[in-house]
Formats: sequence, structure tokens, C-alpha cells
Amino acid sequence: MTDEDELIARLEVHRDMIGWLIMELSKEGIQAKRTTGNNPKGDILIVNQQDVPRVKQLLRNFHIEFNG
Repeated sequence: MTDEDELIARLEVHRDMIGWLIMELSKEGIQAKRTTGNNPKGDILIVNQQDVPRVKQLLRNFHIEFNG
């Protein structure tokens, strides 16, 4: 595998993970969308700022679930 292949594989995993997370947030009634242009604030925009604490808790739960 070339260096480029490894980079592409990592980016594909990242892309798919962001898509999965946006879908999971949607299931929880949280509106989120992808950012573009290498936004320095991150890859996901939480539409309603009041949802941010809930999103942080969901992320903690996912981390525990998938990383032990």
C-alpha cells in the first residue's frame, strides 16, 4: 500500500464516521450538518446551540461504548 493509499483510507474512514455521527444525532432529534472548506471550528455544525451539551454527552457515551 502506498502512502497515498493510506491517506485516502484514513480520509474515507473519517468521512464515513462524520456521516454516521450526523445520522445518529438526527435520530436523537438534533440537527447537524457537515462543514466545508476545512472549517477550523470542526467537521460538524450543530444547528441549535442549545443542543451542544446533549451532543457532548452523546459523544461521551459513544466513546465509552466503542472504546471501553
